[in-house]
Amino acid sequence: MATKDEIFAFAAQEAERQGVPLSLVQGVVEAESGGAFNAIGPKTRFNDRAYGPMQLMGATAKDLGVNRMDWRDNIRGGVKYLGQLTERFQDPTLVAAAYNAGPATVDKYGGVPPFKETQNYVKKVVGMAQKDNEEWTPVGGIAQPQAPTEDWKPVAGINVPVQQQVQQRQTAPTSADFMQSVRQQAFQPKTQFQQDVAASFNPLDVFRGKTTGGQLITGTADLMSRGIKGALSAAGLPDEYLGIDRNKPQPVAPPTPSISDILKGTYKVATERPGLLVGGLGTSVFDPTNLVLPGAMQKSMVAATPTAIAQMAPRTVALAQNIGAGAGTAALSSAAAQQATTGTINPAQVMNEAAVGGILTAPTATVSALTTPRAPANLTQAQLVAERAIAEGATLPPTQVNPSILNRLIEGISGKQQTSQIASVKNQQLINEQARKALNLAPDVEITPQVLQQFRAEKGLAYDALRSNPTYYADKPFFAELNKETARLQSMKSLDVGTELKLLNNLKQMNFNGDELVESIKRLRDSAQTNSSPLANARDKDLGRAQKFAAQQLEALAERELTRLGQPDLMKNFQQARQDIAKSYTIEKALNATTGNVSGADLGNLARQGKIVPAELQTLANAAGAYPTAFQNVARIGSVPGFSPLDIGTAGIASAAAGNPSVMLSAATRPTLRSLAVSPMYQRNMLPSSQPQVPGLINRVTSNPMTNYGLGQLPEYGTERFLLPR
Repeated sequence: MATKDEIFAFAAQEAERQGVPLSLVQGVVEAESGGAFNAIGPKTRFNDRAYGPMQLMGATAKDLGVNRMDWRDNIRGGVKYLGQLTERFQDPTLVAAAYNAGPATVDKYGGVPPFKETQNYVKKVVGMAQKDNEEWTPVGGIAQPQAPTEDWKPVAGINVPVQQQVQQRQTAPTSADFMQSVRQQAFQPKTQFQQDVAASFNPLDVFRGKTTGGQLITGTADLMSRGIKGALSAAGLPDEYLGIDRNKPQPVAPPTPSISDILKGTYKVATERPGLLVGGLGTSVFDPTNLVLPGAMQKSMVAATPTAIAQMAPRTVALAQNIGAGAGTAALSSAAAQQATTGTINPAQVMNEAAVGGILTAPTATVSALTTPRAPANLTQAQLVAERAIAEGATLPPTQVNPSILNRLIEGISGKQQTSQIASVKNQQLINEQARKALNLAPDVEITPQVLQQFRAEKGLAYDALRSNPTYYADKPFFAELNKETARLQSMKSLDVGTELKLLNNLKQMNFNGDELVESIKRLRDSAQTNSSPLANARDKDLGRAQKFAAQQLEALAERELTRLGQPDLMKNFQQARQDIAKSYTIEKALNATTGNVSGADLGNLARQGKIVPAELQTLANAAGAYPTAFQNVARIGSVPGFSPLDIGTAGIASAAAGNPSVMLSAATRPTLRSLAVSPMYQRNMLPSSQPQVPGLINRVTSNPMTNYGLGQLPEYGTERFLLPR
């Protein structure tokens, strides 16, 4: 930002440095911008604007090698241009006319062009240039030059008396002047960034065919036209008919920018002229092609990726797809822009811009890959058992559950045997807790044979309550269910169902006494459990189903009878007691009476044999059957492994060899890794994820096709096709 004083002072310095008349330079500054550093003119028919104190057009600034958005560079370029025009025309009148209308126009008309705007401009500027005494005061840009004499002729053939000049200065502004003032006040960019955004953001470029969609259409049409003309020419049609001039000199192709050049150019634009990026990308949003093409490109790449590969390495595939989208966008934009602007496509430049597009997309593609949820893993049966056991708090050896490189490394350093021993100690505590929970015992109660015997005695009271009823009378529902099952068995003529029929027929009696009912239910339930084992043969399983059916009918009969007598809870208590007593016998089979520990190994043997264990212990029993080293007898392990002599000895030798006592701290490496391997956090995360995950916000942003598409367009800025002038 600069004041008028600074503008005119710097203009005076440049005029003196470049040897251009001071009054001419300051006259142009006053006429063009009034000394405003950020003055901006209306758009021309070439879709360009004049900028800065000396109102340089884009093409002129480029020829002069200056940055017209920088007010100092703008003045340097303007003064340089005035010097060139002075050398060419000599006459200040023609110099001013050429600065306003262009030197070619002055040559065309052989003097000041007959344009009112140019003639008024010349009067204003040259009136200052005629001052030989250089009495211009550059403070505030306020001082005006002395009025020229009446016989002064600043414009060839035009006499402008002083009186008329004063009247012209006092004339009210026209509507065009008013609209120009409104436009300048409505948009007065203050910073370089705002000026760049204003220069490069123009949604109308979409309709002018200057964005990707228009370039694709223009380039495709040009290719089709060339192809048709080439085919017709090959068919014998004359070049004159086709409008082909083979003698026309072909434009010299500019040198192909290297990948390094494009990267440097992109970096330069991003750091020095970020407004061009913001405005240009903002304009591209209005192009329907840019809204449809990104998603289409990503979907096509996803569809082209084999499902097996995507499931096997989803993060690697996501990385490749996102980088491919950026590279593809850069290649497409490069080819379209080249064909639309030059009529040719340079394959080397397309490849280089595609490579830069991939490089620019790589950072966000990497973030996208790292945050991409892994596909749900297909766990093995043993891993499913481990997953359920770990959820209940079990600790298992990492390499046995999931032999990944990380698990092998951690357990290899920490020691497999020690890790399994620590896991066994932790699991023993968990099993004892679950056993007490199964028997509804207090947490501080040790499980012993005496405790179990007392537990069964308490539960046996429910049996006695059921026996206290002297008679249970068979009712219609009882006989109806037995007859229905009998008819079903009899319909299976090809099978030997004699044993099952005999069992059901023996139940068809009018009543049962209490002892008979209870004992029948107990025997039928025990036999059904034995015959329903996974290891039983098909014949025993059929008999087990019949025994279970019979026990259920007796229990239903007793429940109806007790409900009739107003004692429905007696049957529920009996059923719960029967289950609790069965649990106590299973736990007693696995109990070490001397330590009070329920053996996980014994429970694992029951699980491997297909026998039923208490529901509270079933998951741990399955884990003990699948991972026996994690459920060892802790009485044989002794103390929990900590620092071993090997750890301390190895660290001592290393410390002595290095001459550094701090190396002794390495003795804690193995214990630390063991603690990590058996920690709940590591245990929960060592298995491959079997649950579908939802992508997070960072992943959705970095993997969005618009993100990759926008990054893929940046190489165009690095090749300076989007730098002003456009």
